[in-house]
This record gives sequence, C-alpha cells and structure tokens, in this order.
Amino acid sequence: MIMMIFVTTTDALADEKLYEKAYSLIPEYRKVKADKMKMRENKLQTVTAGLLLNYAVGKWSNRVNEECDSVYYENVDIFSVIEANNQCFDYEIAYNSQGKPYFLLFREIFFNISHSSNYVVCAIGDKPVGIDIEGGRKGRQNLARRFFDRAESDWIEEAESDERFFRIWTLKEAYGKATGRGVLDILDKIVYRLEHGEIKAYIGGIPQNFTIVEKKIDKFRLSAIQL
Repeated sequence: MIMMIFVTTTDALADEKLYEKAYSLIPEYRKVKADKMKMRENKLQTVTAGLLLNYAVGKWSNRVNEECDSVYYENVDIFSVIEANNQCFDYEIAYNSQGKPYFLLFREIFFNISHSSNYVVCAIGDKPVGIDIEGGRKGRQNLARRFFDRAESDWIEEAESDERFFRIWTLKEAYGKATGRGVLDILDKIVYRLEHGEIKAYIGGIPQNFTIVEKKIDKFRLSAIQL
C-alpha cells in the first residue's frame, strides 16, 4: 500500500505570464473547466490542480519501483510543478455513477484532489484515496450538532476555536471521497474518536483499519485516507 500526498499553492499564478504558461500545460478538458470559472480564485485552483495531478503522476511513476514508506508527503512550490510537468502522461479523466473521478486509461492508479483558498492538494495511490483541506474561515458547529455523532459534537464544542470542527469535517470528507459516496451520505455513519492522542475511525461501532494522514498547514486542516 502506497499513498503519496502533494501540497502546493496558487499564489505565484497571480502573475499573468506564469498563469498563461501553466494554463498551456494542462489538458484541454481542464482548460475548458477553467474557462468556465467566473472567479479568478477558482481559475487558479483549477489550473493548479491540473498541474499538480500531472506532477503527482510523474512522482508516482518514479517511486513505485523503489522501496518506500507507505505514506509520502511533499510540499512543493508551483514553479517546481510547472518545471516538472509530465507532458507525456495522458490523464484523461472520467467519472463513475457517483461522481468520483478516475483515470480513464490507468485504472490501477487512484487519485483525489481538493482545494481551499490558495491551497491545492492531491493524493495518489495504489488503493482508493480521498483528500480534503479546509479552514481559514468560520466553522459550522450547527452542522456538527445536526449531523455528527454526539461524542464528536461534544468534543468540538469543548474547544474555543474551529480547529476541531475542521479536523472532523475533513476526515469525513476524505472518507466520503475515497469511497465515492460523498460526505453527505456518510456524515453520521463514520465516527472519529481521539484515543490516546490518535484519531480512530468507527463504523457501526466497529473499528476501521484504513490509513489516515492528518496535517495542519497554517490555519488549514488536511486529511487524507486510503482504503
């Protein structure tokens, strides 16, 4: 089992010339998607996501033939992503009936992308993966009270900040994306508990043994899951 996680930001693409270069390197379908975006922030996220996915695949191709840890994490600047762009890889994407994206020609590689504000993140692996990043805004404790397990909601409300809410939310979102079911379908079905300083997942009271990776980046929480 191997999962690789990549994190970058859109900041440098505020420069129009660099944005145009980045735009020229992404697949046509993603250019169409970026062109439809009305907000500049969304355009930057879409273009960066396309580049980061290509970068991740290049790293994946070079690493699977080596001995490696089960989880690899890299914070990479967008200049390195552009420079390493793997133009030879045709990552045409299709979607299953539940809206989960997959590589049309490379079914053995699983991936997932998330973005929030100026951050874009990507997970890639040999088993289904899901990733989410959230933060930098006010949490929604009312959602926790309504949809989360009572113990989760109580734990969130004990804290003065929104960090706990985003920690649980991103974990649920990542699981929903890994399974392809989406977060709304699993909000009250998967429960996370902090046990001896470590997050554990339960479904129907039964402990789960999938891989969980958590990171705190500035004011953001990142969670990734591999099934």
